[in-house]
Amino acid sequence: MVGAAQDVVEAGGSRRSQRTLTSGTVLENRYEIQRVAGRGGMSTVYAARDLRFSQVERICAVKEMFDVDPDPRVRALRLVNFERESALLATLSHPAIPRIYDYFSQNGLVYLVLEYIDGHDLERHLASRKAPSGEDQIAHWALEITDVLQVLHDQKPDPIIFRDLKPSNIMLRASGQVVLIDFGIARTIQGRQRGTMIGTEGYAPPEQYRGIADARGDIYALGATLHHLATNSDPRLETPFTFHERPIRSLTDEISEELASVIMKMVAYNPADRYQRVADLRADLEVVQRRHTIATYGANYGAVTPSVITIAPASTNAERVQNTAATISQPEPIERKPSAKKRAARRRREETDQLTERLIWATQTGDEVRGSAVFDGDSFVIGSYDHHLYSISPVDGAMRWRFKTSRGVVTRPAVSGNLVIFGSEDHSIYAIDRSKGSLIWSRRTGMPVRSSPVVAEDLVVVGSDDAWVYGLDLGIGDVRWKQRTWGPVRSSPVITDGLAIVGCDDGYLYAVSLTRGRTDWRVACGGPVQSAPSLSGDRVFAASRSGLVSAFMASDGDRIWQYDAKAPVLSSPQVSDDTVVFGVADGGLVGLARDDGSVRWMSRFANQITATALLAGRVGYIGTIDGDCVCFSLASGEVNWRHQLGGSIVSTPAFGNGVLVLGSTDGQIHGMALTESEIRTLQKGS
Repeated sequence: MVGAAQDVVEAGGSRRSQRTLTSGTVLENRYEIQRVAGRGGMSTVYAARDLRFSQVERICAVKEMFDVDPDPRVRALRLVNFERESALLATLSHPAIPRIYDYFSQNGLVYLVLEYIDGHDLERHLASRKAPSGEDQIAHWALEITDVLQVLHDQKPDPIIFRDLKPSNIMLRASGQVVLIDFGIARTIQGRQRGTMIGTEGYAPPEQYRGIADARGDIYALGATLHHLATNSDPRLETPFTFHERPIRSLTDEISEELASVIMKMVAYNPADRYQRVADLRADLEVVQRRHTIATYGANYGAVTPSVITIAPASTNAERVQNTAATISQPEPIERKPSAKKRAARRRREETDQLTERLIWATQTGDEVRGSAVFDGDSFVIGSYDHHLYSISPVDGAMRWRFKTSRGVVTRPAVSGNLVIFGSEDHSIYAIDRSKGSLIWSRRTGMPVRSSPVVAEDLVVVGSDDAWVYGLDLGIGDVRWKQRTWGPVRSSPVITDGLAIVGCDDGYLYAVSLTRGRTDWRVACGGPVQSAPSLSGDRVFAASRSGLVSAFMASDGDRIWQYDAKAPVLSSPQVSDDTVVFGVADGGLVGLARDDGSVRWMSRFANQITATALLAGRVGYIGTIDGDCVCFSLASGEVNWRHQLGGSIVSTPAFGNGVLVLGSTDGQIHGMALTESEIRTLQKGS
C-alpha cells in the first residue's frame, strides 16, 4: 500500500462519500486500475498495471486527488499540496523514498504514478504483533529512518521537513527495508516559517500546533513512533505531550537504558532539549546499537567469518580410539620448513602489521563525500555534496583548486587530455580545465546528473535523471544525440565495440550506438539498475536493486547466467582473475565465477556494502557503511586488513602515486598508506 489509509470524516463525524474507480478502468491509455490500495484525507491510491510493459506485469501505485470541499480556496490549497508532493518525489533519490514515474490530469482530476511498495506499514505491524518490538529491530528501523530524514533535512538550498512521521506512514518492503510514504504534507521550509498545523495528534510535536515546523519536529515524531514500537503504548490514546509521564523503562525492561534515554530525549516537550540535528541523533543510535550488539553477542560479533565452513565426516568409535592412542604415543613432531607460499603470506602479514596507522592525510570538505575519486596522473579529483569538485595533492591532501556548482557532486569525474568532465545535481554536465579548475563548457539537462560520464574518442556519454542518455561533443559540449529511456539514468556507462552500455531505473540495461545514438538492444535486469555495468572480454555484467546480478553478451544482450543475491545490489560488479566481485546491501561480499555465475566464495564483514570494489592482482579494496576500508583476498574473500574511517563509505577507492583515496560521509577525503607490495600490485593492475 502507498499513501495513508485513514477514514475521511466530516466535522460532524459522518463519513464523506467519494467515488471509486472500478477495476479495469484505464487511465491515460496506459494504467489499468486493479484495486484500491489505500485512502487518504484528499486522495485515493490504486494498485494499477502499467500496460506499456506488455511482456511483464508491472504494478504501480496511482494516486488520485479528490476534493469535494465547497470552498474553492481550500480546494486550491489542497491541489497545491498534491502538486508539491509530485515535485518533491521527482527531485529526491533514496531507497526509502518511493520513485515517481508519471504525473497527469484527466477529467478534472490529478494523478501521480508512483512505485508500488509491496509490504505493510508499521501500524499494521503493531496491530498484528500486539506486543513491543525488540531493541535490535527498533534500532535498525531507527537508523534506516534517520538516514532518509538526514537526506531530507540536508536538501539545498532549503531543508524538507516531513511533518507527519508515524507508523502508518512508514512501510516495510517484503525485504524488510523501510520506506517513507505520503509526502503530501511535507514541504520546503525557509528558516522558521509559520503556517497551518498539520500532523497527527500523539505523534506531532507541540510547536507544530503553533504552525512551527523544523527538523526537531521530525525528530519528535520519530521518537513518538519509536516509543510506540518499544512499549506498545499508542500515543493517540494518551494525553498529548505526556511521554515524560510514561518513561520507556517503566513500561518495559526489554529496552536498554541507553536506547530508552535516546528516545526520551527525542520526545522532550521543549525543542531545545531534543536533538538539534538528525546527524547527532544518528551518532548516538549507532553507539547504542554497537554497545547492545557487543553486550548480546560478544565483542567479536561482526568480525570476519570464514566464507566456507568445512565439517569433517564423523569418525567411528574405533577411529576415535586409534586417533586418541596416536595422540598420546606420538613423539615430538619434526619441525618442517614452511612452504614458499606460507612464507610469502607471513611476509605480507608482517609487512601489513608494520603499518599501524594507515591514514596519512584527510582533507575536510563542507559536506558528505559520496562520489568516487579519479587520479589524473598528478592529482586526485573528487566531488562533494558541498557543491564543489576538488583537486587534491596525493602527497599531503592539499587542495590545488576547487570548482563550484549549484548543487552536490556525486559523480566520478572523467579525465581526457586537459579536461575533467563531471555531472552535478544542479542538472548540469561540466568540462573544466584539469590544471586550473576553470570552466571550459557546460551542458544543462532536465534533472540532476548522478551518472558518471565516460569519454569515447571525441564523445562524452552520460545519463541524467531526466531519463535521457546524452552523447556530447568532447570539445564544446554540444548535444550530438540523446536516447530516451523510461526512468532516471543513474548508472554510469561502459564503452565497447561502438556501444555505450548503461543501466536505468526502469529495470533495463541499454546498449546505445555511439554513432547513431539509438538503442541497439536492451534487456530486463529484474529491477532498477543504478550501479555501473562492467566489461570482461565479450561479456557485460550488471546488478539491480532487486538483487539480481546477470551476465550478458555485450554484442546482443543475450543472457548467459543470473545470480540472485536475495538483497539489493548497488555495488557495481567488478571482474578480475575470472572472478566477479560485488557488495550486497545485507553486508555480504560475493565472488562469482565469471563463466557460469557459480559462487566461489561469500564473506560477511559489514552491515551493508553499497560501494564498488577496486580489484588488483590477488586483492581488492572496498568501503562499508560501517566506515571501514577493507582489503580482502580475491581468492577467498577473507579480510587481509581493515581500517576505520570517520563515516560511511559508498565511494570506490582510487589509487595513484602510491596512495589509496576514499571519500566518506564524514565530509572528508582520506589518503591511506599502502605497503610496497600493495603498491606494486596496484601499479601492475592499473
